Amino acid sequence: METKSFKAFIGEHYQLIAILIASFLIAFPMGTYTNWDAQLEYEAATSTLTRGFPYVTTGLMINQPPLGFYTAALVFAAGGLSYLNGVGLVTAFGLGNVALVYALGTLLYGKKTGLVAAALFGFVPWHVYLSRIFLIDNQYLFFSLLFIVIGVLAIRGNSEKLVLASGVAFALAFLTKLFAIFSLIPLLLIVYLNRKEGAFKLTKKNILLFVIPSLVLQAIWFGVFANQNFWGVYFSSDFSHPELIDNPIWAFLLITLVKATGWFLFIAIVFSLAVGLMYRHKLARLLRFDAVCLGTIAVIVGLNLLLVFGFHLIVPYISVLKYNYLALPFFCLLAGSLADKGKILIGSIELKNKSGLLSPVLIGVGLVLLFASLLESTLFLNDWTGFVSFGVDSVTYYGFNLFSEAISEALLEPLHFAGLLLAVGSLLTPSIVVLLKRFFRSINKR
Repeated sequence: METKSFKAFIGEHYQLIAILIASFLIAFPMGTYTNWDAQLEYEAATSTLTRGFPYVTTGLMINQPPLGFYTAALVFAAGGLSYLNGVGLVTAFGLGNVALVYALGTLLYGKKTGLVAAALFGFVPWHVYLSRIFLIDNQYLFFSLLFIVIGVLAIRGNSEKLVLASGVAFALAFLTKLFAIFSLIPLLLIVYLNRKEGAFKLTKKNILLFVIPSLVLQAIWFGVFANQNFWGVYFSSDFSHPELIDNPIWAFLLITLVKATGWFLFIAIVFSLAVGLMYRHKLARLLRFDAVCLGTIAVIVGLNLLLVFGFHLIVPYISVLKYNYLALPFFCLLAGSLADKGKILIGSIELKNKSGLLSPVLIGVGLVLLFASLLESTLFLNDWTGFVSFGVDSVTYYGFNLFSEAISEALLEPLHFAGLLLAVGSLLTPSIVVLLKRFFRSINKR
């Protein structure tokens, strides 16, 4: 039974497994990176082993939630205290995020979207570089995505147990980084959009079940163990002692996001939205989730713009990748939804109607854009293996300095293209199998 179960598991999830292996082949050869924030967080994680708390050079506890530092400390205690071991943990969480993007995409749109979105996410430079530097962002994103996935299941199943489980996942995310608060946006949008059809309601009991884990963890850490002002952590030095910028470049956010993701991913997003609107009657169910993704992105991006142009804060200006990281999975989901939109349109093609012939053309264009995005990311990662900065200049902006090379540059390109072929091959395998079956059936009939 165990062998049969294993074979069944592989048969069901071989595409995801291939994408995870491909994502590893993309990330690992890039080496490890560092910057001022990474060294500060490494010091905080290190001090949890020696002093029990995440202290930094100033002697004060670092001004953010501590869970990510203790997770790293466990790895240091087991495998040895080294920066490379810390980055290994971050990479592992990065691969976990790829799997969770697949799970979320499958729940919202369908399996094809989940697979394509996971591949896009695993290859995009934004995610790859943040997976090879010692920052807690991949950890908080992991717990945030886990919370969203469980939350979607709780809403669909109208389950109080899952509401509590989602509350625990959110509590872990919030205790890792305060940016996790933005993970509430997609769940609230889903609840709102399903308010007339679904059985799930935001009752006082559901809200209480969800909130209790966060209140308990926050109270235990900040009210019992941490020797600091309970409310101090909610006022980051980015805001309480801010550095200001007088004349931010108006297009800084667009420039940074395009550099970090590539032109083709953004073009695929716009194209996906356009296809959805063109065939809104056929794709009405998917358009609802397009609205969820767009709403989540709009709130996160909008806040970043407000902090820069409204309050002239410099950290949100130069740390776009960190401030908007939770939006990246939703960029990938919007682009990846072309897969399930194409599946629906193929099933509704009417050959007698000339207008129906437009659908295959649009589907073909969408597939080309998705492949181009994966290729663009691969080529970018092949070229940039030293200092990297995604901003409008490399002096002002938050950059990534090469800490150590994990593999020789001679092997970098072959491994990257092996990952690309593996990912694309896994995505195309079911279609190739279907075509081959049809081909052999036609031969046998003759």
